[in-house]
Amino acid sequence: MTKKHFDKIAKDINERALVIFHSEESSYTEKWYGLFTLYHLINDLCSSFSQFNENFSAGTFIKACGVNKLKLELEREQATRIAAGI
Repeated sequence: MTKKHFDKIAKDINERALVIFHSEESSYTEKWYGLFTLYHLINDLCSSFSQFNENFSAGTFIKACGVNKLKLELEREQATRIAAGI
């Protein structure tokens, strides 16, 4: 597999994460578990991808997927709601 393949997969994961994050029909818990599941999928993919390409960078791939950032933002928004009594 090449960088082009990894970039496309990361882009697809990021797009799915954005759908989860912005879903108006899903509760906080449903969104959190969706992003949590993607996070673990990404880590599993990193293990596999490193076997296919010795130049694969797990850190770069994880950042490109953007799931950690969205998960932290979701948790921050929830903490703000709780603090505001909403």
